[in-house]
Amino acid sequence: MKPTQEGWPEFIMKSPVKVKTLQGTDIDSFNNSLEMDIRDAGDRLKHNTAAKCHMTQWDMDHKYDSFKKLGELVISLAKTIPLANATNEGGDPRQYDYKVADSWGLVYIKDQYTKPHQHWPHAWSFTYCVKGCEKCAPLVFPDSSLSIAPQESQLILWPAWLYHSVPVQECDHDRIMAVGNLIVDWEKSLIPVTEHKLTPPPKGE
Repeated sequence: MKPTQEGWPEFIMKSPVKVKTLQGTDIDSFNNSLEMDIRDAGDRLKHNTAAKCHMTQWDMDHKYDSFKKLGELVISLAKTIPLANATNEGGDPRQYDYKVADSWGLVYIKDQYTKPHQHWPHAWSFTYCVKGCEKCAPLVFPDSSLSIAPQESQLILWPAWLYHSVPVQECDHDRIMAVGNLIVDWEKSLIPVTEHKLTPPPKGE
């Protein structure tokens, strides 16, 4: 911890940003389904958010099986990456489950971009490259030096409070992304009260 010029503390912590390329014999079919669903949903937000591009509604996982499947894949990955070292009363790592809070599709054409923003109070944010190339606009984390060039079938998962942006798309072809946020599923994660052991009070009390 170090003081800033304004006198407030600034915490320096490494936050995990995970990159994984999904593979499988049906990955091309999966990507095609996502693209068709994103185009079918249409541009619903009309550049009124940080994303200055084609943007669908925020509940794609409720309307399209492709987004529901993607959400399940992202959750399975997020569960392997603890954001905190919480333990149960026995000292063992505590497991948390997640659910998709919202999900949407983005289509960038040339000269479109996304302004810096973050997704707090969600736990995780993710983006999946449905269509694009390594010369397409990268995902940038402006508070660090991290910049990730897209490639098809690439999944990026990061803590939702990290600011991120996408610079101007310079390629002539579309850059298509499936995006979303995860929150903790407390109904599946909370330990029932009956399973907790009360800590005995200190002697003399």
